[in-house]
Amino acid sequence: MANNELAIRFTENNYATKQEVSKELKMSLIDNIWSNILSYRSNFNRYLSVRSIDRNQLLLCCCQTVTNKINIVETKLIKLMRDYMVSTSNPAKAKRFEELELVKALEELVKEYKLSLDKNDLLNVTRGIIGPLDSSSKIISQYVDCLRYIKDRHVNPIDMDFLAELYSLLIGVKELTSFYRSKEDNNPENRVLIDRIYTCAPTNLIESMMNSLFSFLQTSNLSGLIKAIVTYYYINYIRPFPTHSDEIAVLMAKAVLAHNGLGEFGAFMPLEFLLTDNLELQAKIFVEVQKSNDVTYFVNYVLKVLEEKCVGLADDLVNLKAEELRSDFYRVEEEPKAQETVSYQEPAQPVYQEPVKEQPRYEEPKPVFNPAPAPQPVVEEVKPVYQEPVREQPAPKVERVEQPKPMEKKPQVVRSQDEIAISYIPPVLDEKQAARLEEHLLESNVMMKKGEAHFYARHCTLGKSYTIEQYKKCIGCAYETARTSMEHLVEMGYYTKEKVNNKKFVYSPVRR
Repeated sequence: MANNELAIRFTENNYATKQEVSKELKMSLIDNIWSNILSYRSNFNRYLSVRSIDRNQLLLCCCQTVTNKINIVETKLIKLMRDYMVSTSNPAKAKRFEELELVKALEELVKEYKLSLDKNDLLNVTRGIIGPLDSSSKIISQYVDCLRYIKDRHVNPIDMDFLAELYSLLIGVKELTSFYRSKEDNNPENRVLIDRIYTCAPTNLIESMMNSLFSFLQTSNLSGLIKAIVTYYYINYIRPFPTHSDEIAVLMAKAVLAHNGLGEFGAFMPLEFLLTDNLELQAKIFVEVQKSNDVTYFVNYVLKVLEEKCVGLADDLVNLKAEELRSDFYRVEEEPKAQETVSYQEPAQPVYQEPVKEQPRYEEPKPVFNPAPAPQPVVEEVKPVYQEPVREQPAPKVERVEQPKPMEKKPQVVRSQDEIAISYIPPVLDEKQAARLEEHLLESNVMMKKGEAHFYARHCTLGKSYTIEQYKKCIGCAYETARTSMEHLVEMGYYTKEKVNNKKFVYSPVRR
């Protein structure tokens, strides 16, 4: 009974390593206790399709505590994604948020490479205003290109082609002459035979291990968050490239999040802390995962830090909303102030004092102009003169209009027929209603993307049919993106797909 309590304690309360259990219990011989702990954990173990260099499967212990942590962080990420969609409803706010998060990501790279660049320099890089950068600083602008590639291509499958494009952007090469690492690591630790700790995978295993990672991403039913964490660990474990394997690991983790529900928001996830924060602790965890093949230790570490980083991400979204409200508030107050200043400038004393003094001088000649009423009766006589021709003009007009009268009736009949030819006018949503429907769709269906919700909210009239070209024109995207989005809406049950004249497909809304 005591052993079972210890197993629960060091699994549910604190997912501890063998050394941590020995230190906590202040005992050196804990083989029996540790075997009971492993036995308890085995009830929750899930074995992954990716394997270690020694061909052992990695495992994840999905005990109650670990599962709860995963659910909590995933819920926060989904809420942040929804807030992001609402807060970045127009391009200006979306650009502002993108620049803010890109600068934060680049600050971690500045720490890693120990570069002398401040926030203004990084902001200029995100805006494309790139000054003279040396060879060591070019990684900053190239990393921005990678993040924007992930943001724009989150629909593309994650495979070798995706990885090759990402790596070529990171190193600043248009065409790769070589891909995976071809040289072995000469670290002396790789020569140890007993309790060997690998610093990287042998070159002859890199391709097969990376292919197993791609297969894991496509076939595993684990959450996107767990896939992203496993992806980072596995790429860092293999180190498939001669340079920048750490950055590729972070970028691929972000790409996995983007491909598994977060969309373009996945590119802004604050994962760059893995490059700079607590590197000694991360190294110890990596060694423990290698020895036990239990990736749960690293998952727990990332979940804890990522939850803290999400607080800053939420603050950025709140500040973005506050900036909008603040600008609207002050914009309303500025208008009356401007009017008041103008009204006080007009009655300036020196301007009106001079004409006030001159007025009595002009009062004397006023009687000279008194004979002006003499022409008034002339004006009165002229008025009837003009009234007479006005009465004469409509008389001939009436006579001339008598002939085309039937001509006027005919177009009136045609117009009335055109207006009532269709007795039923389909309902149309105004922009305000469509925006409300779009927000409802995003909040009620997590799988729906922002562009899909925007198009459907404005193209959901029963009895009508829509095309891929309409989606492309409405959203302003590529044809392939439009086709994929329409197919996704069909899969979710919002449209039915039909082929017309064996040439093109049309999509009709489904009553929901």
